[in-house]
Amino acid sequence: MATTETIAAVDLGSNSFHMKVARVVDGQLAVIDRMRDSVRLAAGLDESETLSDKACRRALVALERFGQRLRNIPTEN
Repeated sequence: MATTETIAAVDLGSNSFHMKVARVVDGQLAVIDRMRDSVRLAAGLDESETLSDKACRRALVALERFGQRLRNIPTEN
């Protein structure tokens, strides 16, 4: 019988955050979900390279959405 586990990878870029969720079946990855949020972090930098509150909120909203999707995946995965 094939064993399966679910894993996720997150790419935190300066323009957008991406997440892929996949199942591992007999050593092979099968993507089962993809999420993308435009966070525009780089656009939120001021002259001293500090992130604006708006940019931070966009990032946190995206991460919360990703977290909701991952809630049922065991943390050890």
